[in-house]
Amino acid sequence: MLEKPLIFEVYPKLEEKVPWISLGNFPTKVHKLNNFGKEIGVENFYMKRDDQSSDIYGGNKVRKLEFILAEAKKKDASKLVTLEAVGSNHVLATAIFGQKLGMKTIGILFDQPIAEYARRNMLLMHFHGAKLAKAPSISALPFTFIYRYLANAELLKGKVPYYIPAGGSSELGCLGYVNAAFELKKQVEEGQLPVPDYLFVPLGTMGTAAGIFLGLKLVELPTKIVGVRVAEKWMCNAKKFASKVNRICSYLRRMDTSIPKIKISAKGAIILDEYFGKKYAQFTEGGIKAVLLMKSLEGIVLEGTYTGKTLAGAVDCIKKNNLQGKTILFWNTYNSVDLSHLTQSVNYKELPKALHKYFELPCQKLDLTAK
Repeated sequence: MLEKPLIFEVYPKLEEKVPWISLGNFPTKVHKLNNFGKEIGVENFYMKRDDQSSDIYGGNKVRKLEFILAEAKKKDASKLVTLEAVGSNHVLATAIFGQKLGMKTIGILFDQPIAEYARRNMLLMHFHGAKLAKAPSISALPFTFIYRYLANAELLKGKVPYYIPAGGSSELGCLGYVNAAFELKKQVEEGQLPVPDYLFVPLGTMGTAAGIFLGLKLVELPTKIVGVRVAEKWMCNAKKFASKVNRICSYLRRMDTSIPKIKISAKGAIILDEYFGKKYAQFTEGGIKAVLLMKSLEGIVLEGTYTGKTLAGAVDCIKKNNLQGKTILFWNTYNSVDLSHLTQSVNYKELPKALHKYFELPCQKLDLTAK
């Protein structure tokens, strides 16, 4: 396990100015998937196992929360407020690690298609002490957020909840994935994998992909990042991706001017749009097939909202562009720690009434996360 982020070793001024706390098991391993690679005709197909980023709860949120929760703790916050869809892995991860550090999470949730994993995540949020509220609609989300934020403030004491944006994709949170690129570079140098030609990653709030993109520029790896869009295009597009990369770089340079100034345009982003499907969190036929194939060949569990669609996009892109001879890296952002046994002690009726429909109405037929 690393004692501190590798980026701090290269840019020591960051360590003096950027808060960080160890929450995960890093570096995560790179895993050559021989069976899956053979199936799709790729000799060098690797997976970065961020699903194993923590024994408590894995996935891509851990790297972000190491920086975000360190700042919250530094500010002596007792409450965290964040927002996302009802099945959010981000809200759940915040609740789990926030509770570990003595902070209570207030989760503002909005609608998504009903799925078994969403039910499970909501029960786990409640189990880990999260205080949940549902916005009646997307347009009402800002008003619900402001109301709950103020309701949980202690103004007489001068204390307010610490705000974490959706996906933990603030500039500070994204630093977790800038650092991940330094980790990948070291694994390449150690011979754990060749330099990847292409790296496939989900594109939702874009913090993971943008952080890796910037990090690869800083460590001078020529790997091309391909983001597979899994969220609505108004919030997930090339222009906003470039803006996020540039803002992260500007944030880092404010801490350490020796960091190279990197600025990209929308033309620098490679985004696959056609695997999103009808709406956010609506499973697609291609995504389902990809998840089932990965599980049958490698025993690795993905899901239908992010990683399934991304893998489907990766396989299709490889075939369409004749990339079988290239080294491919698939970044697994899902959590592989099974916490389903904890849900047995939670009755869904303990949740806010507006969330009960997710347990009472039919859900998408296939539970892609079942182990």
